[in-house]
Amino acid sequence: MDIFDIARLAGVSRKTVQRVLNNSDQVRPETRDRIIKIMEENHYHPNVSARRLVKKTTHTIGLFIIQDPAKDRIYSDDQFYSVVIGAMINACSLRGYNVLVMMTELNDPVSVLKLYREKSIDAGIIISWSNVQAIVDQILSANYLVGVFDQNNLSRRDSSIPIPILQNEAGAVEATNHFIQLGHKEIGIITGDEDNLAAMERFEGYQKALVGAKIPLKSSYVYNGQFTEESGEKAVSHWIKEGALPSAILCSNDHIAFGALKALRAEGLNVPDDVSVMGFDNLLLTEYTTPALTTMHVPRIEMAVTLVEQLIRQIEEKPLETIRPFQATLVKRDSCCDKN
Repeated sequence: MDIFDIARLAGVSRKTVQRVLNNSDQVRPETRDRIIKIMEENHYHPNVSARRLVKKTTHTIGLFIIQDPAKDRIYSDDQFYSVVIGAMINACSLRGYNVLVMMTELNDPVSVLKLYREKSIDAGIIISWSNVQAIVDQILSANYLVGVFDQNNLSRRDSSIPIPILQNEAGAVEATNHFIQLGHKEIGIITGDEDNLAAMERFEGYQKALVGAKIPLKSSYVYNGQFTEESGEKAVSHWIKEGALPSAILCSNDHIAFGALKALRAEGLNVPDDVSVMGFDNLLLTEYTTPALTTMHVPRIEMAVTLVEQLIRQIEEKPLETIRPFQATLVKRDSCCDKN
């Protein structure tokens, strides 16, 4: 199958298909979506050799997985990032770009910069659990292009860096309000890492919702944890030991919720009859926990694709589009009950 077949199936000209491959602004969104869908259905992969010769670019994007020895490592089966990585590779392929994946340590930016200097890539994308501001600064100072998936990986925002923004506070407000609408007044939260901006924003959203409902914020219902399953277990054990177990628990991510469910079950408590539990992220496993976990869906695929599209616009010297912040949405399952 070639570009002429794609054009015929889509009912457009060859030039229109070419414009889609080049991310041109001259194609209507609905037409662009139809053409990309046809490409996906027919497993069409554009030949980029000629385009490389004309534009003198590699048509390759580096995907840098930056590991931090102090945090959990990111692997190909990582429950959060596996979806992100797959979406990025697919989005690049549909737009005629290859992906070169590199895994390196937080304190070793040399290998990343080497790929730029050797002209092996046109730009790079960073995913990590840690702050990568120092690496990004070195990349930018050398006038190379880079995008970052997680806004919490940077100490400061820079308009030259494509990065999808998630409204963490608003998501936590919606999550807490769900508990409030179900009639809960004893609502606890297990926070993420204290040095993580997302954790702070989600805690602020929890507070904001309680204030809006005129429910007193009790420090005993706040457990300062980390984005780990162990934190969920420790929080439940702590609350039970102190005789201060809330009727509803907002977990700052799904891993924490997995730990909380495990600990509650070990204590012989029923979810949701005794305690309601909610996560944040909507990892695949949330559908298969017992009970199935109510959570906030983070649109990771859409965020990943948007980042790729914005970075390619930079590579092809087109202005960045104005992208609205992404919003997490409530996914109701079986881990929350009505107290009204």
